[in-house]
Amino acid sequence: MTSNPILYLAGRAWAFAGTHRWLMLVYLALFACAQAISLAEPFVIGQMLNAIQQASGTGGLLRDVAKGAGLYLFLQLAFWLFHGPARVLERFVAFRIRVQFRSTLFRIATELPLQWHRDNHSGDSIDRMNRAATALFEFSQTSFMLIYMFLRLGGALAILLWFSPAAGVATLVTTAATFGLVFAFDKVLYGHYRSINAFERRVASAVHDYVTNMATVLTLRLESRVLRETVRRIEGSFATFRANVTLNEVKWFLTNMLIGLMIAVVLAWYAHSTLAGGQALLGGTLFALFEYLRRIGDSFFEFANLYGMTVRQSADVRGAETLEEAHRQVAANVHAAPLPEGWSALGIRGLSFTYQDEKLRAHHLEDVSIELRKGKSIALVGASGSGKSTLLTLLRGLHPVDRAAMSCDGAPVEGGLKPLAACTTLLPQNPEIFADTIRFNITFGVEADDQEVLSAIRLARFDGVLERLPRGLDTDVSEKGVNLSGGERQRLALARGIFFSRESDVVLLDEPTSSVDAHSEKLIYLNLLELYRDRALVSSVHKLHLLPLFDRIYVLSDGRVIEQGDFYTLLDSGGALTALWGSYQAAERAPDGPRDTAPSELASAPVN
Repeated sequence: MTSNPILYLAGRAWAFAGTHRWLMLVYLALFACAQAISLAEPFVIGQMLNAIQQASGTGGLLRDVAKGAGLYLFLQLAFWLFHGPARVLERFVAFRIRVQFRSTLFRIATELPLQWHRDNHSGDSIDRMNRAATALFEFSQTSFMLIYMFLRLGGALAILLWFSPAAGVATLVTTAATFGLVFAFDKVLYGHYRSINAFERRVASAVHDYVTNMATVLTLRLESRVLRETVRRIEGSFATFRANVTLNEVKWFLTNMLIGLMIAVVLAWYAHSTLAGGQALLGGTLFALFEYLRRIGDSFFEFANLYGMTVRQSADVRGAETLEEAHRQVAANVHAAPLPEGWSALGIRGLSFTYQDEKLRAHHLEDVSIELRKGKSIALVGASGSGKSTLLTLLRGLHPVDRAAMSCDGAPVEGGLKPLAACTTLLPQNPEIFADTIRFNITFGVEADDQEVLSAIRLARFDGVLERLPRGLDTDVSEKGVNLSGGERQRLALARGIFFSRESDVVLLDEPTSSVDAHSEKLIYLNLLELYRDRALVSSVHKLHLLPLFDRIYVLSDGRVIEQGDFYTLLDSGGALTALWGSYQAAERAPDGPRDTAPSELASAPVN
């Protein structure tokens, strides 16, 4: 990929323009026509001034002035006949580029594995995506300035070479020197911009953390401390910023002096050579020469400004390459051939997995085998840390497994568990509730019929809560007086999961009702088992009174399946589930209520 920021951004814009690329060629041609017309202006005015200088009578003078003025007005009209439509097309294409680029970055973010998101701060990723999309959009909708600058520079140089080859050559040499100067300075400035962007991302990460955890900030009286830390991060870029500003002004000074020297030398040389040759020095010709030189000079200033801006935009767009590169590395693992239509059973064998989360806790599964069958429900049972949640996240495809083989209706499936992810939905234990309406929290802004939303609400037994909310589905959960308990928040999140799992062949439940009372929880599970009666359903179960509802039970301990079968068979076997059930029943009768089963109780239980 090219290191030149203009070529880099132009290439990115072309890539994301997609089917609108032909419009880019159209408005480029229109801009070229507009600039060609604009380049004729100094010649027209110069000819009019020469006519004034050489006029011998008032009548002829007025006629020449009127002719020149009319021609100038015509050039203005002709310029806008090309420039106006070109700008409309340019901004339209820029909008489509932004839509395509932003949606691509968001798709990439959704296809990156969960571990990548845990290893990379979300505030940093959001900042990279927003900066990149904004920068490419701004470049795309203002590219006419670069186009005009290059056309004006090239056109003026061509006219000067035709008008006076010596003046043209001198201007060409100065042009090359000025370009070299600007490139040399901006190469250093580019490094500054990348460094400043890195500081800004650290600031964005801190602000994101503090704002999203404001309750902790306020309860621990951390207001002044987090403010000092935020200011410290903002101040961290000052040394680089100061060097950048100083170097930028030096660049402008040297550019200005080179341009001024070029204009002064060329005008003086032209006046001297004309007079030395015994010719009259016409004011109009001198004005036209000065105007073309000025336009070349303005092009340098504009280039220095635009190139610096383009360098910053390039740095912003390149910031998103972190996501794109990570996506390229895992792209082979993202997509896999889908499972055949109408499959009945999936056999998973030898599933092994090990990883360490962001809290340095180890999670592992070893040689786990499980069968998913449509129309059958599975309960995963075991102590905390036994591997239930880990197994569910692997079935959903949130982490790449170390080793696993899968068959579909007895036939081997290529890609391990990857094809399973496309038809699987996981309903998590911890509810994520957004500061928005009840409707948005369920539909995520997707257009949906109210009856579909209300059906999901009834199945999650959130309808009783909805009835007491002031504006029903349009109630904002962040409003004053709208307080949802832990169980109610879980049921709201469960309604969302039900709404979005309608087309899933496999539904995974990671204790999504752990904060719901026992009576409501059982009714919810009865609803879910009926709703998913033709799907494969797998649920992590902590409250063992729900186990008789399931067709098959897998007991896990320390990342292994140590027992499996139907509830009553396992209960009569005297094995691990028998021990778990006894402990659960004893805890139910105890004054303190149920407790979690200790890992040692499973470890000492017989294995069938």
